[in-house]
Amino acid sequence: DANNNNDEVITEANNNEVEEPQVPEKNENDYVTLNINDVRIPILMYHSISDADPNNSLLIPVKQFEEQVKWLKENGFTPMLLDDVVEAYTTGYLPKRPVAITFDDGYADNYTDAYRILKENNMKGTFFIITNNTDEDGYYMSSSMLKEMKDDGMGIENHTSRHIEFTNISREDKANIIKEGINALKEKVGVDSKYVCYPVGRYDEETIEVEKELGIKAAVTTEYGISSASDGLYSLKRVRIFPMSIDAFKDIFQ
Repeated sequence: DANNNNDEVITEANNNEVEEPQVPEKNENDYVTLNINDVRIPILMYHSISDADPNNSLLIPVKQFEEQVKWLKENGFTPMLLDDVVEAYTTGYLPKRPVAITFDDGYADNYTDAYRILKENNMKGTFFIITNNTDEDGYYMSSSMLKEMKDDGMGIENHTSRHIEFTNISREDKANIIKEGINALKEKVGVDSKYVCYPVGRYDEETIEVEKELGIKAAVTTEYGISSASDGLYSLKRVRIFPMSIDAFKDIFQ
C-alpha cells in the first residue's frame, strides 16, 4: 500500500448544487460480441495519485495520470466498471477498446485528483475502499466524497473493512471482513457492493467459497496481466501502474 508522511487534511468544498451524473454515453458502434475465450480486458491498478513522494513507486504523479487518462480518451478506449467486466466475461459483449481503471485503498487524493481528472475526461473508474478508514482522517476519503463519486457514475467497491490478508485468517474472519465492508458501503455510501479487491492480493480457495456464499460476483488480484476468462471471475489479473513514460503506458495496450 502507498504510504507517505503527508499529514495535510483534505477539506471538502461545500457544494449545494446537485449535478447530473456524467456517465459516458454508450455508442453501440464501439462494442462487439466475441467468443468468451477471446475476451481480453486491461484492468489497471492504481493506488495513490500524488506528487508527495517520488521514491514511492505506488504514487503516480498527477501529471502522469492526467496524461494517461487523456491518451485513453483520445484513443477511443471505453471505461468499464466491474459490472461491465463481468458481463463481458459471461456474454462476450464488450467495447472494441476496453479498459477498467481501478484504485486500491481509498486515499483522499483519489478524490482530489484521480476523480477530478476522470470526470474532466468523461471517464470512470472503480475505487476499492478499506471501509474502516472512511471518515477517520484526511488521509483517506470521507463518505461524502464517496457518495459524490458514486452519484457521478464511479464504482465504489469493497477492499474489506480491515485490510487483513485472507490467507492468514479463519473462514469466519474472512466472511466478517467482507460483510463488514459490504455493510459499511451500504450504510455510508448507499452502495450494494458485489465485488472484492484482495488485501495485498492474497486469497485462497476458501476465500472464493466464502465470496460465493456472500453473493460476491467477482474479485480482483494483484497478479500481473491482461485479464481473461481463463483467470476465473474471482481471480482477475490486473496491470499495476508504476510511474512511467507515456510510451511505456501505451505499450500495455499493444
